[in-house]
Amino acid sequence: MDRPGIRALKRMIEAGEVKVVLVFKLERLSRNMDEWGPFRAFLQKHGCRLESATESISEVEPEGRLKNNIMMSVAEFERLNTAKKTRIKMREQAKRGYWNGGLVPYGYAYDKNTQALQPHPTEAPVLQRIFQEAAKLMSLTDIANALNADGLRTKERVVQRKDGKTETIGRRLFRSDGLRLIIQNPIYRGAVRFEGQEFTGKHEGLVSAEIWEKANAAAADIQERPGQLDHPSFQARDVHNHLFKGIAFCAACGRALVPSDSGKRNASGGKYRYYTCSAVLKEKHTAQCTVGRLSADALEKAVVTVLGEVAKHPSIIKEMVEVSRSTRRKDTAVLQSEVEKQKQSLASVEKQLDNCAIAISKGGVDVLGDALVRRASDLREQRRRLLVELERTRQELTASNALVLEEQHIRKNLERFREVLPKLTPSEQKEMIQLFIERIDVRRATEAGGKKVGSREGAQSADRLMEIRVKLHSAELAQGLEAQKQGHRMPVGQSSNLRGLSLDARVDFKNAMRGEITIIAPFRQSVRLDARVRTVAVNKPAVEHPVIRAQKWQRMLTTGDVPNRLALAKRVGVDPGMVTRVLKLVHLAPSIQEYLAGLKTANEAWHFSIKVLGEIADQPIEKQEQAFARLVAQFNNREERNQALSKMVAITHGHIPKWSAGPKFTAG
Repeated sequence: MDRPGIRALKRMIEAGEVKVVLVFKLERLSRNMDEWGPFRAFLQKHGCRLESATESISEVEPEGRLKNNIMMSVAEFERLNTAKKTRIKMREQAKRGYWNGGLVPYGYAYDKNTQALQPHPTEAPVLQRIFQEAAKLMSLTDIANALNADGLRTKERVVQRKDGKTETIGRRLFRSDGLRLIIQNPIYRGAVRFEGQEFTGKHEGLVSAEIWEKANAAAADIQERPGQLDHPSFQARDVHNHLFKGIAFCAACGRALVPSDSGKRNASGGKYRYYTCSAVLKEKHTAQCTVGRLSADALEKAVVTVLGEVAKHPSIIKEMVEVSRSTRRKDTAVLQSEVEKQKQSLASVEKQLDNCAIAISKGGVDVLGDALVRRASDLREQRRRLLVELERTRQELTASNALVLEEQHIRKNLERFREVLPKLTPSEQKEMIQLFIERIDVRRATEAGGKKVGSREGAQSADRLMEIRVKLHSAELAQGLEAQKQGHRMPVGQSSNLRGLSLDARVDFKNAMRGEITIIAPFRQSVRLDARVRTVAVNKPAVEHPVIRAQKWQRMLTTGDVPNRLALAKRVGVDPGMVTRVLKLVHLAPSIQEYLAGLKTANEAWHFSIKVLGEIADQPIEKQEQAFARLVAQFNNREERNQALSKMVAITHGHIPKWSAGPKFTAG
């Protein structure tokens, strides 16, 4: 009985608006005895009578009440019996390997003649691509973004509504949650699932059982989070454009360096930007972080300068390459050993799973009961984890063997990085940094004796000397950046498993507040900052009073561009109530509308708000002009007081500002 129509009916009965409820048949009201009793009591409580157009359901006499109960019990039995027979049919159909109907899965087409699923000529290859990339541990968000970038969309379907009309749905962008449901569906490996059981299907599987298992293991291991660092919406929230968002970390605490601002603004109107250790943000009074907060401009300038200038020092590049080669040789041996161990563990788990399956087939469930079921579940989870670990180790081993580091090539790419970065827009700079740099670790520098510079013993000499380790992606990524600049877009969020180069630097931030930092190592150089903290200017949209919007919307209605206000609200993406409030402004006097259209500042638009002007618009033209003149006078008086106060403050500091006259209102 918890249906919208029944809820509305109950509200009307409670309000005394309904005294008789007329139904076609009693069973059309409900087929549930548990719901029928309370509803009948509700009707009796409010003095409402239930009548049927085809049956006698009066309960004046006891016989009538008994008859209604019997009719409701029969209706409930028919409902439950029909559901039972339907489930039996669907179970038998699943056992025979037939698909039980519903929406046709992506990648398949339904053949009405054979009543079977057939591979779709264009969707099947896309579905196989989804499974293959998921099996390679590519995140579902990255897979969805790559599919969307290639112009691929979800399945287009034609559905029939209750009124008999057909509607085309689908053809939407792929999303990670939708891909997860696709990967978890056993129908793609040739199986049919019903009531938790799987049966061998008669249709052709689009992927092998091995690929399906690997893709599901990877999808379960890589949990997509709305706030993950490589998520596009996460990056879009960085309104002040911190270049190192998501890749900068505090090495002392092992926590991220989170973009933040001081709340204050500099002379150009931008906020002072910082990178702050998340431990300091979350545990202000108990955190023992030695990094704390760093000027974003200073840190970004230091890292970009070091990377750019390293290209001029071949000896530094040679040392980086030698260290990387030595580490890679050790890594290869370790990775090969890990692969063999994981293969042995996986074989052992699969053997135990086979033993469990044999025990179940011989009736072991009846003897061992829940213990056997729990053991099988644990083994499946262990197998899933081993599959993911094995694939990850294989990828690292392949990448380690494939990467060839050449000093000349690395120097060339670092030079390209130095040349290209200043020419890009802030958003392009951020994207380039994210592709070129894998991770940045910052810690307080240590002296030869092991004491941290910046502790109480060393606070007098160097308070902000920092060690910065920059871990780079493979140098070949720089070529992709140049191609992207020419219009060839790289896959969003595509991560590399290549073990890249690391560069260590020492930077003194002591004079960052004065607009200067000093690079101590790997070479010595002083760097001037553009300002104390460089801020990225944000293009603010021009202030436009709602009256301009009201005039535009009114023209759309008058010319027939939209048929009514409801369609207008849907077109512009606002609530219908907002459309009504804004359109009231067109009823203002022409002289008032002209004055409002000339407002340029947010302060003026705030004072002459929609709410205040809506009350004025309800009055005759003569009273409108009088009320609006009073409103303008109030605004001018307030502005004169603010200007006088600002002038006094300016005189105190030896500067007298020149004020420009605001708009004047003349009644028409």
